[in-house]
Order: sequence, then C-alpha cells, then structure tokens
Amino acid sequence: MVDVTVKMINHDLNEREVKILEVFLLNLAAQSNASTTKMGMALNPLEKLEHDMIIHYRFAWQSSISEELYGEFKEGLERRYSVAFKMCDLPEVQILFMENAYIESI
Repeated sequence: MVDVTVKMINHDLNEREVKILEVFLLNLAAQSNASTTKMGMALNPLEKLEHDMIIHYRFAWQSSISEELYGEFKEGLERRYSVAFKMCDLPEVQILFMENAYIESI
C-alpha cells in the first residue's frame, strides 16, 4: 500500500476545478494500475492537510505486489501525471509517494 499526494504550489483553482482534476488523476491511476499490475486496487481518500494538495489518497492492493511491479506502477503513474499536467497547460506539480503507509502510521 502507498499514500500518494499530488501538490500544486500556490494554485488558484476553485473547489470545483480541484475536484475535476482529482477525478482525472484517479482515472489515470486506475489506468496505470490496470496496465502494470492487472489486479484490483482500492483508492481510499485521505484528509487533505494543505490547500496545495490536489489529491491525497491511499492506494492498496488486496495482495502484496513485488517491488519490481510497484516500481513499474510508480514510474507509469509519474509519467501519466506529468504528461497530463503538461497537456492541460498547468504548472508543474510535486508527486509524493509514501510506501507502506500503514506501517508508518502505527
């Protein structure tokens, strides 16, 4: 399981625009997961602690995935997000991954 946070520093998006972007990014995450792991993945929302957070989600698989498979998923997700923001002519974002988030939060 991994916590994924996407931050856009000092954005001026309204609440509706953030929600649309959030749904778009979650769809890209589902596509990345389907193409790499071919397994179901839960997308659990976490509290957004800062205004700059576009998404803050915990992605979890029913059974563990290998480090190699996780690396492919992470790389694919970063690539998809980066391209999406460029195509939408939006500013660069920070994409943060906290692996084994459950273990860290105990």
